[in-house]
Amino acid sequence: MSEQSTLSEKTTTPPTPARIFDFAWGLGRTATLVTALDLDLFTAIAEGSDTVDDLVRRTDASRRGMHALLTALHASGFVHRDGDRYRLADDAAMYLVRGSRAYLGDMRHIHRQLNFKIWPQLTEAVRSGAPCKEIFAEQADDVWARITPYLDALAVGAGRWMAGVAGDLVPSRPRILDVGCGYGGSGRALAEGWNGSVVGIDREISVTAARDLAREAGLADRTEYRSGDVFDTPWGGPYDVVLLGNLLHGYPVAEVREILARSAAALTDDGVLLLYEIVPDDTETDPVGAFFSLQMLMTSEGVAHSLDDYDRWLAEAGLPVRRRLRSPTGPGTLVAATRGAPS
Repeated sequence: MSEQSTLSEKTTTPPTPARIFDFAWGLGRTATLVTALDLDLFTAIAEGSDTVDDLVRRTDASRRGMHALLTALHASGFVHRDGDRYRLADDAAMYLVRGSRAYLGDMRHIHRQLNFKIWPQLTEAVRSGAPCKEIFAEQADDVWARITPYLDALAVGAGRWMAGVAGDLVPSRPRILDVGCGYGGSGRALAEGWNGSVVGIDREISVTAARDLAREAGLADRTEYRSGDVFDTPWGGPYDVVLLGNLLHGYPVAEVREILARSAAALTDDGVLLLYEIVPDDTETDPVGAFFSLQMLMTSEGVAHSLDDYDRWLAEAGLPVRRRLRSPTGPGTLVAATRGAPS
C-alpha cells in the first residue's frame, strides 16, 4: 500500500448521521414556522414586543412555550437574540410581518389545511400511486378558500418578475388570458406592468375574490373574470398573451396537451404563451421541485411535469420557440413560447 493511500485513509472523515437527523426534523421546522405565524409573532417583534415577557402578553401564550418557540426560531435564523431581546432576520422582516407588501404568512394555511394531513400518508400514496386527498375536485373548495390568498401573494410576485423579463415579447397594451387564474395575482401584475387588460377563468370561489382584488388595485375596467371549468368555459380571443401560471401540474398528460392546444388556438399570430411552473429538480441544491412532485402524487391525478415534456408538448401545439428562465426568488420556471423567431 502506498504512503499516499495510507494518508488518505487516515484523513478521510467518516460519515455521520447529522444530515439524516436534520432531514428527519423537517416537519418540526415547518410546524415551528406555522406556529410563529399563527401567533403573529414576527409582526409583534416588528412592532416592538421584543422580549419573552412582551410576547407572552401580546400572544397570550405560556412563558415556557414562548421561550421554547423563540429558541427554535433563533436556532433556525428567523430571529436573532441580543441579550433578552429579539430582532427579526431580514427575510423574516420582509416576508413574515403582517401588512408587508410582500407578506407570505398565509402559507400557514396550506400547511394546516393540507400538508400536515397528507405527508404522513406518503408511504400509502407511493405504494398505491393514487392521491390520498384530491384537492382539484369541486368538493375541495374549503381547502382552496384557505390557501389561495397565500398562492395569490406568490402569484403577484411571479407576475411582476414575468412582466420584467418577458415584456420585450409582447406588444404594447396587450390583451391577456389568465387560464386557471386563482385570485388573479399574476394576471393583475402583468396588466399593471404592461398597461394591458386581462380575462381570467377559474371556479366561482376564485373569480369572486379576483374581481374584488382587481377593483382594489384600480383595475376593474381592465379585468374580466369568467366562472367555470377551463375545459367547458369559452375562452374567446384572440389574445396577445395566454398565461398558464402553476396550472398544468394539476392535470394528466392528455389534458395538459389539450390545454396547450387551446392556448395556441387562442393566441394571435404573434402571440406569446407564458407557462410558469414548479418543475422537478432532483439536485441537492434545490430539491423543492422534487418534493412538489411527491405532493402532486398525494393530492391529484396530475404530475409535476419536466421541462423536456413541456418542450415537446409546446412543439406539438405549434409553439416550438421558447425562452426558459428560472425565477430568482423561488423554484418556479418561466417558459415563453411563440410562433416567432427565437429571442
